[in-house]
Amino acid sequence: MAPSPSIPYGAVMYVGIAKLTLVVAHSTSLKDKRMVVRRVKDRVRERVGVVVNEVGSLDDRQRAELGCAVTSADRTKALELLDQVVRVVQAASNGCVVAIAKAAQTFEAVSTPVTEIDLERGGAADKPTDDWVPEAWRDEE
Repeated sequence: MAPSPSIPYGAVMYVGIAKLTLVVAHSTSLKDKRMVVRRVKDRVRERVGVVVNEVGSLDDRQRAELGCAVTSADRTKALELLDQVVRVVQAASNGCVVAIAKAAQTFEAVSTPVTEIDLERGGAADKPTDDWVPEAWRDEE
């Protein structure tokens, strides 16, 4: 896909999004479910380098919904990375994945300039100053 004329070459990127629904049938408590979810999340992070989070069914002790997002300059690569995540989740959860939703969307945005940080203040550009306080509110010493 060629970039649009208003966006410089190379500014197009793809965002891959996946939501996986797991059934944890042997779970008798939220603690049991969270142990399974934690193992799955850790395994995906170790093997694929992608962070997965629990995004739904938080209070259901036998169901978990996991979500992740990836970015790439190539749509095919983004979908391949999501496929790797799905394979690792299926292996780590002993095949209890019951539903998968995946998509890769184009993200085209024009970058805006970033304002300069004033480093003259000793490197603490985020320190508050009294400049914002109106004169009437200042304590007289």
